[in-house]
Amino acid sequence: MRASEVLEALSRRALSREESTATFRRFVDGVYSDVEMAAVLSALKVRGESPEVMAGAVEALLAAALPFPRPDYRYADCCGTGGDGTGTVNISTAVAFVAAELGIPMAKTGNRSVSSRCGSADVLERLGVKLDPEPEVGRRCLDEAGICFVFAPQYHGGVRHAAPVRRALGVRTVFNLVGPIANAARPQWQLMGIYDPALCEAAARTLQLIGREIALVVHGSGLDEVALHGPTTGVLVRGTDLRHVTITPGDAGLVQAPMEALAGAGPEENAAWLVALLEGSGSTTHADVVALNAGALAWAAGVAPTLKDGTQLARAALDGGGCARRLTRLAELSHGA
Repeated sequence: MRASEVLEALSRRALSREESTATFRRFVDGVYSDVEMAAVLSALKVRGESPEVMAGAVEALLAAALPFPRPDYRYADCCGTGGDGTGTVNISTAVAFVAAELGIPMAKTGNRSVSSRCGSADVLERLGVKLDPEPEVGRRCLDEAGICFVFAPQYHGGVRHAAPVRRALGVRTVFNLVGPIANAARPQWQLMGIYDPALCEAAARTLQLIGREIALVVHGSGLDEVALHGPTTGVLVRGTDLRHVTITPGDAGLVQAPMEALAGAGPEENAAWLVALLEGSGSTTHADVVALNAGALAWAAGVAPTLKDGTQLARAALDGGGCARRLTRLAELSHGA
């Protein structure tokens, strides 16, 4: 669709899924000018990002993405939208290694820091993980280490066309919402954190529309993770079923702790934090929040019967040393070892 057609449609109604796909295909193909991209993104934000619009955007991104050789077993992702402004340690990065140790293969998508002090790519690179190996190497990491890193800029090169416009606008756009959903590895299961609790259901319905079998979309008291400092609101997707859930630390058998205890720093400090945590020598608060999130994924995926069981399994995995060995193996395999 031409930008003028998109803008005319948005002045009257929301875009259909098919219209959204056509629109975002022009984004990733570099057809729109910067002015047109800014106008369309702004109009979409004003109209509101519906599940159909987000699903269409994801389909356009995936159609243009570098293909990832998918295995025939089920695997998951855990990723947040960012944009919560909290600057915490890299919780979802740690969760990926713990979930892998629980037997859930993880195709963890991520990027460099955008709104946080340190993105997942920044910390993994500091720890020796090659961010952009060939997709076949990424698949080998998934097969042999139980975890791979799907570096968003490598797989979604077309998004670069919109990057200057997004920076100039300085506000969250639909790209912030669909980034965690448009994992080029196309996992069947997903734990997704989101910066606004009002968007949990729309994101969950988007995940349903694009075919996720299981998903848990969460917002934890100002954090795009399951929170240890307060209640978490979320939406659980299992096939065609969708239901709202509330999670508290007490539900998982944990003691509430202040969010200030999760403050992060730069790549070097966060890398040291991640190693200590995965080796079983992290602080109780850090281990608890990571175990809570990994436990939530395990519960959602049916690997654990309850959230409390999943959290206890995750806590034991952190104490066992296997999570750290997975990090070492991922770093080796990512370089073709």
